[in-house]
Amino acid sequence: MKQKKKRTQKTLIEKAWSKFFRKDYQGSETLFSDTIEAEKNYEALYGRAGSCFKQQDYESALKDLNLFLKNNPKSYKGFHLRGLVKGSLNRAKEALRDIEKAVEINPDYADGYYDIGGCYLIFGDYQNAYDCFERCLTRDKTNAGAWFGKGMASLFKKEYNKAIEYFTITLKLDKKFILALLGRSEAYYLSGQKKESQKDLKKAKKLEPDILNIQDVENHFDNNNDDNGGDFDNETEIEDFFSDD
Repeated sequence: MKQKKKRTQKTLIEKAWSKFFRKDYQGSETLFSDTIEAEKNYEALYGRAGSCFKQQDYESALKDLNLFLKNNPKSYKGFHLRGLVKGSLNRAKEALRDIEKAVEINPDYADGYYDIGGCYLIFGDYQNAYDCFERCLTRDKTNAGAWFGKGMASLFKKEYNKAIEYFTITLKLDKKFILALLGRSEAYYLSGQKKESQKDLKKAKKLEPDILNIQDVENHFDNNNDDNGGDFDNETEIEDFFSDD
């Protein structure tokens, strides 16, 4: 008769991470704090910073990460998380420096390049943003966010056909990526493909009815049945929507 295997008792930090990955961020914060107090465990300091970040307690997260990185100066994930925290505190230049440090420590870190690309988009440096998203994709070809980022960079550079291509790939990877639908709709519209733009707006409206600043997009489309497939009934209103970004 086979003996039953004894279940190994989880350590405090394992319990904390378990709560974190179940999205019980308040519970995980408490357990990470207990671990720090009991074991002086710096991994727990990083974990508590993540829990605080998820609860939008950015100042507490930053305090923990500063101490964590003082004792773990080669932690690329620590620099990355601190960059995200600083970004949430509207300290974009400092955020960029931290995330660049993360990829300097680990050049294969795809998520780092993705977030650096996001920083460059904020700064309006669209070519550098595009290049960073491309670096992310050479390490992770299925990163829908990076394809979306390439689409946005191309859209801002007025390379509409490229933008459409990248947004389409994004949507193949994630059919419910609503910002990609809106981005492709704008790229279609600005390149003169209004019928295709309408289709994407209708899809976006179906996915999330309140996302559009248009009273009733579908009525605009459905009331237009001319032989050309229907332009927008009220182009000014659509233009206003696209200029709201």
